[in-house]
Amino acid sequence: MAWLDVTKGLAILWVVYFHSFSCWIKPPSPIEAGFFQKVAQPELWTTPLSIFTSLARTLGIGISQLGFHAVGLFLVASGFVLAQSAIRAAAKPGGVAWTSWITHRLLRLYPMYWFAHLVYLLSPFEARLEPVDWRFGVSLSGLRFLWIDYNFFYLNAAWWYFCLIIQLFALFPLLIWAFLRWGPIRFLLGAVSLGFFTRIFLLYLHPSSGQWVLGGCGLSRLPEFAFGMVLGGAYARNPDKLENWLLHGRGFLAGLCLYPIALLVYQLPRGYVAVDFLTGAACFLVVAGASGFWTKIPYLGPTLALAGSFSYGIYLVHQPYAIHFASFLKDKSSSIAVPSLLLLAIILSLWGAMIEKLLNSWFSPKPPSSPSTGRAHHP
Repeated sequence: MAWLDVTKGLAILWVVYFHSFSCWIKPPSPIEAGFFQKVAQPELWTTPLSIFTSLARTLGIGISQLGFHAVGLFLVASGFVLAQSAIRAAAKPGGVAWTSWITHRLLRLYPMYWFAHLVYLLSPFEARLEPVDWRFGVSLSGLRFLWIDYNFFYLNAAWWYFCLIIQLFALFPLLIWAFLRWGPIRFLLGAVSLGFFTRIFLLYLHPSSGQWVLGGCGLSRLPEFAFGMVLGGAYARNPDKLENWLLHGRGFLAGLCLYPIALLVYQLPRGYVAVDFLTGAACFLVVAGASGFWTKIPYLGPTLALAGSFSYGIYLVHQPYAIHFASFLKDKSSSIAVPSLLLLAIILSLWGAMIEKLLNSWFSPKPPSSPSTGRAHHP
C-alpha cells in the first residue's frame, strides 16, 4: 500500500510545518468565525492581481493553520492498518494470536518513544520549556493521562498522541470482536455514538479538562479510529474496489465536500462534539485521495512514501526543534519565513527518519552467517 505511506508522509510533513508555522505567527484560524473576512479582506480587492494575491494568502494560511487535523488522519490510518491485518488473520486457522499481537505492538511503540526521551535529554538546539522532574517518569510510562494537567503536554507536547494511541491499541481486540460480530455499519454507529457520548459527558455533563477530550480519554477519539477500521475492513474484503474508490477521484471529492461542512460545525453551539470525527474523516479522504496522484510522480512519490514509513520517529522528535528554530523567524517577512519553514520541515523529517531507522537497525534480527565464510549474507 504505497499510497498509504504517501498519505502518512504528506500528513507528517504537514504536522511538522504546522508546529513551526504556529511558532512564527498566529493569524486567524479557519475554525474561527470571520476567518475569510479577516484574512482575505475583500474590501481591498481592486485589481485581479490583488484578488489573486489575497486568495492565495488566505488558502496558504488556512492550510498552514489546519495541520492539527492530521491527528485525525493518523487515527483513521491506524484503525485502517490494524483492522485489515486482523480481519485477514482472523480468517485463517487459529485466528489472531493476541498475545503475540500485543507484544509486537508494544515493542514497536515503546523503544522509539523511550529513545525520543534520550534524544530530548542529550540533543542541542531544542526548546526546553519545562524542567526535568518527577513527571519524566510518568512520561516514560506513556500514561500521560495521570495527573493530566501536569503531564499531558510535558516536555514535548506532541507526545500526548502516544498516550492516546496506546489506549486505542489496548481496546482493539474488543473493537475487532465487535466489528466482526455486528458488521461495519452497526459497529461504526455504535463507536460514533459511544465517542460522542463520551465527549458530551466530558464537555457538558461533567465538565473536565479539555485534555481529556483531546485524547486523555481514548473513547473521545474512538469515532475516527472506528472509521479507519471500517475502511480497513472494506480493504480486507476487496482491496481493488476500495482503492479504486479512494484513489481515483471519488474519495477525494467526498472528502473535499465534507471538509467545508466540518469547518462550519465548529461554529455550532455544541459542534465540538462532532468536529474531530468530521475533520479526521475529511482529512483522510482528501489526503489519501490526493496520494493516488503524488504516488505516480517520479522521485516525489517515493520520497513521501519514505517519510510516511518513518512518520512515527519524525513525530516523536520534531516539535522541540521546530519551536527552537522557528523562534528565530518571528520578525521575518513571509518571503523569508515560509521557505525557511518548509526547509525546516524537510530537515526535521530527515532527522526523525534517520533516528527511527537507526533504532530499527539495532532491534532488527541479524542475517545468518554463511556456513562457508562466516560472513553475513547481503542481498
